[in-house]
Amino acid sequence: MTAKEHKNLEHLVEQKILEFFGDPDSGLKFKRSFVSAMRKRMNKKQTLVPNSVVVKKYGVR
Repeated sequence: MTAKEHKNLEHLVEQKILEFFGDPDSGLKFKRSFVSAMRKRMNKKQTLVPNSVVVKKYGVR
């Protein structure tokens, strides 16, 4: 089986599982507070934190 055939089969299986079980989140609505928080977060300037700062802050080794 080629990589493309494998990917197509994987996609087909995923679609059939969704068809059978359905989407558990279908029809659900977001709370206004969540939408508001996400909008604020998306409008906030994104900054990258260097790996060294994360290691120092959380003690990750």
